[in-house]
Amino acid sequence: MKYYNKLSSLLLTALVVASSFSLQSCKKDQPDEFKLTGGIPTINYIRPASASASDSLLVQAYPQANICLVGSNLTSIQQMYFNDKKAILNTSFITDNTLIVQIPSEIPDLVTDKIYIITTDHDTLTYDFHIVIPAPNVSQMSCEYAKPGSIATIYGSYFVDDPNVPLTVTFPDGQIAEIKSINSSRSAIQIVVPECTTEGQIEVASIYGKSLSKFYYHDSRGLITNFDGATDVVPQGWNIAATYSDENGIDGQYVQVGPAETEGGWVEELKLPFWCGNWNGDPMSITSGPGIPLRNFLNFSDWQNMSFKMELYIPKSNPWSAGAMQIIFVNNLQCANDSWQNNTYIHTSADGGLDLPRALYRPWEATGSFDTGDEWITVTIPLTDFVYNDDGSKVSTTMSESSFDSFIIWPINGGVAGTVCTPIFRYDNIRVVPNL
Repeated sequence: MKYYNKLSSLLLTALVVASSFSLQSCKKDQPDEFKLTGGIPTINYIRPASASASDSLLVQAYPQANICLVGSNLTSIQQMYFNDKKAILNTSFITDNTLIVQIPSEIPDLVTDKIYIITTDHDTLTYDFHIVIPAPNVSQMSCEYAKPGSIATIYGSYFVDDPNVPLTVTFPDGQIAEIKSINSSRSAIQIVVPECTTEGQIEVASIYGKSLSKFYYHDSRGLITNFDGATDVVPQGWNIAATYSDENGIDGQYVQVGPAETEGGWVEELKLPFWCGNWNGDPMSITSGPGIPLRNFLNFSDWQNMSFKMELYIPKSNPWSAGAMQIIFVNNLQCANDSWQNNTYIHTSADGGLDLPRALYRPWEATGSFDTGDEWITVTIPLTDFVYNDDGSKVSTTMSESSFDSFIIWPINGGVAGTVCTPIFRYDNIRVVPNL
């Protein structure tokens, strides 16, 4: 450890200028309340915060890791920085001999591989410690079917663009996308989509390594329907008001429901059912053609590790502000009377329904209204999030492999209050894919 009476760098000067009492305490007005002490702390070593790993010594760690400084007079520490990022100190985890702290999640702008410790006397000490920055984490894309030449956003973390080793985004066919911008938290990259027609993962590489995306570009895995005849699945059921079009589409034809006025209640014109079966008996005997049960051609044995996905377009002219979009997968026996679709499975048991687990997608709830800005977006919902009832409450039942025969998409109820709207919903590339 080195002790400085006078700070000799711009970084340390900035730390002193910013110095103020910043400790957070969970204990107030108690006899044993934490009190800062004077003097100089001593750090003997750093170990993991977990008691089970207390015999391991650390010289480096990842962002957000919890570490424990071991030494003496640690109650004299007022502020702490890892490189140039300030840590939050909680007095509940500080004693004379130990200090537990979480390494900041932010990526440092200035890497010095040091911890800077500011005391109550405004002295600054340094301790050598390396923060390991992971390779990029590539979690989502604004639209997985974004057209060549369009602007798309890739989301994740650790998108570091080093001047000596620039960040790169490589599509499945090897083309490198033009990067338009990277946000300040390094969690989003705006790119120009290259002329790529190859399906697969996107690679993002930085000075700290490279990673493949947790999604496929032009994903056709687990396709239920793309409304272009790639599968036999078509909207089927009572009172369907859906229309087909390819105008301003993202991938050939799409299906549209609306415009129709709604306050979040029962509006048939916004329903999009995919009922399995026909008038000829057992739905499970259908192996081709309209009415085929989903699990007759798709594998749902590992459904807990899969996600529902689709491309969605809600125009600015017809925003959505009422009702949760219910997405329900259902066994053929639970959605049929006399070999034809019924709607009782939509309801809770209190209303004569079945309390079936479903997803409730309601992005308008946070802001009061939602549209996709006259662009297509990709919606992703893990199947493990299909845990809600019609009224927004949690259900006690869970899905199983046999749940995946029919399904329906319908913005209705969901336990949320909204405002009257006349939305338009366009859907494409409805699929269930493995999580990567």
